[in-house]
Amino acid sequence: MLDPITKGIDDFGNSLLQALNNVQGFFGKELSVANPIKDNVLQMIGNTPLIRLNRIGSEYSGIHFYLKAEFLNPTGSAKDRTALAMFIDAERRGKLKKGMSVVLYGAGSSSISFTWIGKLREYPVYCLVPLQTSQERIQILRSYGADVTVTNESDLNRLAELAEAKAQKTNGWIPDEHSNPANPNFHFKTTGPEIWRDLQGKVGAVISAPGSGGAITGIGRYLKSQNSKVKVIISGKQNSSFLRYGRAKDKKEQESISLPSVYDPKLIDDYFQVSPEEALHLQADLYEKEGIFAGLTTGTVIVGALRFSAKIHEEETRNSKEPFNIIILSPDRD
Repeated sequence: MLDPITKGIDDFGNSLLQALNNVQGFFGKELSVANPIKDNVLQMIGNTPLIRLNRIGSEYSGIHFYLKAEFLNPTGSAKDRTALAMFIDAERRGKLKKGMSVVLYGAGSSSISFTWIGKLREYPVYCLVPLQTSQERIQILRSYGADVTVTNESDLNRLAELAEAKAQKTNGWIPDEHSNPANPNFHFKTTGPEIWRDLQGKVGAVISAPGSGGAITGIGRYLKSQNSKVKVIISGKQNSSFLRYGRAKDKKEQESISLPSVYDPKLIDDYFQVSPEEALHLQADLYEKEGIFAGLTTGTVIVGALRFSAKIHEEETRNSKEPFNIIILSPDRD
C-alpha cells in the first residue's frame, strides 16, 4: 500500500499527464515536442529549424538573425521541397504515370533532389549534364540513382533541347521548376507557415538568393498575407537577372528582362548585390563564428541581410520593445 506522500505524487503526475493530453487533443499534434517516427523518408522533408545567429550581426542591437536551415533536408537542399511538390502535382494531373521516365538536365541541387525522389517513386531517371561537370558531381548523381550522360554542351538552352529529345525517346517527363506553380505553392503551404509558427508571427523580414524564384515567392506571399509589413528581400550576384530587374530604371527595361514565371517581383521590397568574395568571406565567418557549415549561397544571403540591417537599424529598433527578426534562407550545403 502506498503512503500518502507517494500516492499524492502519483495522483499529481497522472493529473498533469491527463491535462497535457487534453491540451494536445484540443490543439492537435503540432503541440508535440517531437515526432521521431516517420512513415517514410519523404516525411523528413521540411520542418527545418530556425538557428539563431549569435555573433554574426551582433553589432545591430535590436535585430535578431535566424538561419532557416534548408540544408537539413534529406539531400541537403531546399530543392527537396520543390521536387516533392512537383512529383505530387504531376502524378495528380496525370502528367507522370507508371512506366514513364524522368528526364533532367544540369548537375545542380535540383537534379539531385529530383533524382532521389524519382528513384523512391520507382521511375527511371536520366540526367544530362554539361561537359565541364566535375567527376565528383557525376558520381553523386549516379549514387542517387540517375543514368548520367555527359554531353558536349555547356549552354543551358542546348541542354534543354537535348533533354526534350531524350524525353521523346523514353516517354519522359521533364520537371520545369521555373514555370510550375507547384513550386511556389509548396513553399506557401510549408516553408512560410513554418517560419511564422516558429517565431509566433514575429517576423520582420525574410531574405533569399533567387534560384527559380519559387521559394521566395511562396514564402513572401504567405508572410505578407499574415502581415503586410513583412519585408521580402533578394540578395544575389551582379549578373543575376533578378538583380538586373531590381536595378532597372523603368518598366520598359524591366519588361526586357526574362524572369521565371513562378517568380513574383511585386513581392520584393529591396535588392542587394553581392560579390563572390563577399559571399565567401561570410560563408567562412558562418563556420568560424557560429559553427555552421553551409553553401556559398548562404554567404550571399547573409551579406544582404547585414546590408539591409545597416539600412533599417535605427528606423526599426528606435521605439520597438521587441527585436526585429530577419530570416535568412540557407538553401543548401554546397
